[in-house]
Amino acid sequence: MKKALCVLLSVVKLLSMSVTAFAADTKGAPSQTLPSWLPDDAPAPDPNSEISIVHFYINEDGETIVYDPETEVIPYSTAYGDAGTAAIYWVNRSQIYWGITSYTKGLMTFAGDVTTNRGGFYLLGDIEFDGSASGNIMGVTTKRGTNTATLSGFMIDAKGVSFTAPDVSSSLTY
Repeated sequence: MKKALCVLLSVVKLLSMSVTAFAADTKGAPSQTLPSWLPDDAPAPDPNSEISIVHFYINEDGETIVYDPETEVIPYSTAYGDAGTAAIYWVNRSQIYWGITSYTKGLMTFAGDVTTNRGGFYLLGDIEFDGSASGNIMGVTTKRGTNTATLSGFMIDAKGVSFTAPDVSSSLTY
């Protein structure tokens, strides 16, 4: 009987603690609203999924531009090699997107650079990835006329075997 009362008392105590936890003050809790930087015309998150992808870029006027990759194509250049692919494009006059993929499965390390015909040199060093890696370079200096950016580098797999990534260039004229 004494043991049964102890178990009953423990259950009641546990229930009272659970109710207190659910009645906690939520004034300091994070907001469930969308971030302020997300544009008004961004697609609404799908309530049936855990991840929503919004494709956007910042134009030269500092505005966030949302686009649908199925209907709007941003011109880019892709090169295909024995080890993988490399892609590069100008998002706007001061921003370059680059990407690299590997045909080899497993962890890879990429080291390379993006250079421009306007004297820009942007080092991309020791980037570990499994399948693909990409990024944006902001604050790129351009001038009137044709501006060219070139991505080059190499990949090393987990066994130390080195692969040359294909060089790729993209031009922007304004």
